[in-house]
Amino acid sequence: MIAWKQWRLMVSFLFMIAHFALLCGCWDREEVNDLALVLGIGIDRTEQGKIRMTVEIAVPRTIGGQMLGGGGSSNEGETIVRSGTGVTIGDAIAQLQERLSRRLFWGHTKVIVFGEKAAKAGIREHLDFLARHPQTRIRSNVFVSQGTAKSVLQLVPIIEQSSSEALRELAESRTLLKKTVKETLQMLSSEAQTIVLPMVKVLPPEKGKKPIQTMPFIYGTAIFKKDQMVGQIDDYLTRGLLWIRNEIEQAHITVAVKGEQGNITSRMIRSRTVLMPKYEQGRWKMTIKVTTEDDIILNGTKLDLLSAKNIQRVKAQLEKDISRRMREVLNSVQKEMKIDVFGFADAFYKKYPHQWHRMKPRWEDIFPNLPVELNITVKVRRPGMNFSPQGVPEPEVKK
Repeated sequence: MIAWKQWRLMVSFLFMIAHFALLCGCWDREEVNDLALVLGIGIDRTEQGKIRMTVEIAVPRTIGGQMLGGGGSSNEGETIVRSGTGVTIGDAIAQLQERLSRRLFWGHTKVIVFGEKAAKAGIREHLDFLARHPQTRIRSNVFVSQGTAKSVLQLVPIIEQSSSEALRELAESRTLLKKTVKETLQMLSSEAQTIVLPMVKVLPPEKGKKPIQTMPFIYGTAIFKKDQMVGQIDDYLTRGLLWIRNEIEQAHITVAVKGEQGNITSRMIRSRTVLMPKYEQGRWKMTIKVTTEDDIILNGTKLDLLSAKNIQRVKAQLEKDISRRMREVLNSVQKEMKIDVFGFADAFYKKYPHQWHRMKPRWEDIFPNLPVELNITVKVRRPGMNFSPQGVPEPEVKK
């Protein structure tokens, strides 16, 4: 009996010791006031061929003042921008850390901006570092800037708290291209090994404002062959690219119907694109099938859009406009740049894996001359009112 009590006492003692070991405190804790929260990253290439790493860091005292009800309407001073230079991005971060009193924390990074020179030199090494770092977010939005990335992060936008937040909001609006670190890495490992990234440039400041008191905006797309930027297209061609890649989220199309005065504007509700590769007797062909549903949001003509005949005329013009956008981007990127950023290589690989392995070494020669057929279908879901603004009868005036 005594032995049993002694054994129970010993087990209880060991159990208590184990609990004390778990309650030893946060020995590896990191206080918030010891960290520099990075909101945005800019990567540039200097004239000497070195890497310049620029970070936009949140200013805690300003953020705290706003949370407590302090601070004014201006966002100037809510972030600071600091840079470091090195042979690699790792060296640049090390130099940058030496100039800060707090340890850099990358878990809140919203955007990553590559300067134009850095993009043309190659971004594979930088992406590799960002993917390996345990704190960086692979869902951060990626951009290419006209000029330097540092100049973009230094902006003080009026309606946003920081330049990084302004870029993030632009990406989330999905008016043009949106790409994350994860998606960029996936494109780089695709069959064609090509990348498309949104390009940003700086709006001219309003009269009376400082040069940095303005906003960046997305104006086109950077085209990469492997990891090097080789060209760019404007926003008009970008929308055609998004239609082919099945990434179009927002679109307004204005057309004129032959024989009618005025214009009609439609708003896209949803769209779906299917790539249909075909291989017959050693010949390759791609058919792009697009089905889009639209609402008519403006009728500047005298057409009655409740008429099936008139709706058919409008649909034909909308299909023609979408086809023209897609054909123009095909001519620019397929015929002139000769770069497959449309996903054709992956589509052929998925449908014809055995034939693709024989064709892959010759894909760069085959792609520019690949026949592409467009099959566009527009469905008008809501034509709107059954009369045009010109046809609205004036109210009768009682005498």
